[in-house]
Amino acid sequence: MKSTWILLVSVLITGSLLQAQQLLTITPNVLKKQVEIELDDAAYEEVLKVKVTNTSKRVLKLRWDKNIAYQPYSWESQICDKEASYPSNVESNYDPILGLLAPVQLFPGESFDLYLTIFPYNKTGQCKIEVPFQEIQRPGKIVGTAVFQINIINSQDKKDNGRGDKRIRVFPNPVHEYFFLSNTPKLSSIDVYNTLGVKVKTFESPEIGDSFDAGDLPQGVYLVSLRDEKGKIIRTLRLLRRDFRP
Repeated sequence: MKSTWILLVSVLITGSLLQAQQLLTITPNVLKKQVEIELDDAAYEEVLKVKVTNTSKRVLKLRWDKNIAYQPYSWESQICDKEASYPSNVESNYDPILGLLAPVQLFPGESFDLYLTIFPYNKTGQCKIEVPFQEIQRPGKIVGTAVFQINIINSQDKKDNGRGDKRIRVFPNPVHEYFFLSNTPKLSSIDVYNTLGVKVKTFESPEIGDSFDAGDLPQGVYLVSLRDEKGKIIRTLRLLRRDFRP
């Protein structure tokens, strides 16, 4: 009897979790993009868009928060939902302390486009911004999260005597926290070795636009080996890990 009750409680908990997960659908929930810009274009901005859909059977009143995982210091970003377009310093659409009370109301089956605009101000770099959603009447319970990752590179860096340079590159190099790769084919994994030949990190099934965390590695020189879909090493790159201090 005891095992039956445990099984019943487990089923109820699982059902509740699935129901919570089905309240909101974000398409795509992870958006990755790499773009090339001319650094003399100070007015350049990059707009990213995802679709948010109420997949529940009730009206949702949603709060979002803009959480910046990392980005260059000079970059700015702003969010536009179905209610308003917010300045870059606004990090949520619902903050009673600041008097900002503008939840997004969605009826069952209704969708809206959530826009994130990046202003790089003539500086290349990478950013990752997460936008979690929660219901106003159920604070603290995340019902969906949109993740934006963008790499902005200088178009001149990919030119070699007027012709496109398709060499595989690792950047930034030296790296402080996250590094990226450009011009890579489909890879099965990325292995990072120290100078003693010891493997210190592995990134499985990387995709274009992914960031790779090197922030926990000691300062020094590392070798980054790229493996193709058959597991064969096709390129090994030198990477310098360095702490940057003001």
